[in-house]
Amino acid sequence: MSKLHNITKQQDNEATIRPGQVKLVGFGPGDPDLLTVKAVKAIEAADIIFYDDLISKDYLEQIDAEKVYVGKRSGHHSVEQKDINQLLLQAAKAGKEVVRLKGGDPMLFAHAGEEIEFLESYGITVSVIPGITTASAMASSLKVSLTHRQLSSSVALVNGHSNRPETPNADTLVYYMGAAKLPLIARTLLGKGKSADTPVILVYNVSHADEQRFETTIGELATDIRVYPTPLIALVGDVVATMHQRVEDIVKARGQQFALREHHV
Repeated sequence: MSKLHNITKQQDNEATIRPGQVKLVGFGPGDPDLLTVKAVKAIEAADIIFYDDLISKDYLEQIDAEKVYVGKRSGHHSVEQKDINQLLLQAAKAGKEVVRLKGGDPMLFAHAGEEIEFLESYGITVSVIPGITTASAMASSLKVSLTHRQLSSSVALVNGHSNRPETPNADTLVYYMGAAKLPLIARTLLGKGKSADTPVILVYNVSHADEQRFETTIGELATDIRVYPTPLIALVGDVVATMHQRVEDIVKARGQQFALREHHV
């Protein structure tokens, strides 16, 4: 009877545990100084943190919460997404304050939609704290505006990992996770009519002390066999040229090229 009483009491206790909340928190591009105040508060209040590859280990070592690595990089998935969903659910059901810490912004190429839908289907309260996405951090680091009144009125953020690269009709393109597909992306852009001399800049480890930059063009990239370090982000478009040229010179050059193409049509 005593054993049965203990089992019943344990079941009652489990039933009365108030579920914790899950916060999807953007860590930004990597530099902890770029964290938002709200993100810092959530991280410091967490009981458990599930974190990705691109999170500063030095920063995490200063945090008292339990930490669980669930990183996913190209070809190296330590934990599958469905298992991450279950881990988040179990932690929340146990009454813990859960932080799902993601590189960049949680709502860009980070499976946030899947996690939100799954957790809310079980009645778990989910909130999202945005982070600085790598495209914005890269633009700031380069001092290159992604939009410009005379050069770019549209920007597209693109998943570069596909075997069939997307080429949105935008003046400025930013490819995430495309290091292994750069020549294919470049050839696809050429096939869609992009000029071979359209400037491209590739940036490794944006916002980190070891950030590296590689300048090229779509034409050169189409036959480039180099293996670039990762994580890498690619910026494509005339705005890249503002690193070295005056805007009026870029506009003039583009106008001359357009007139020349029209003449040969």
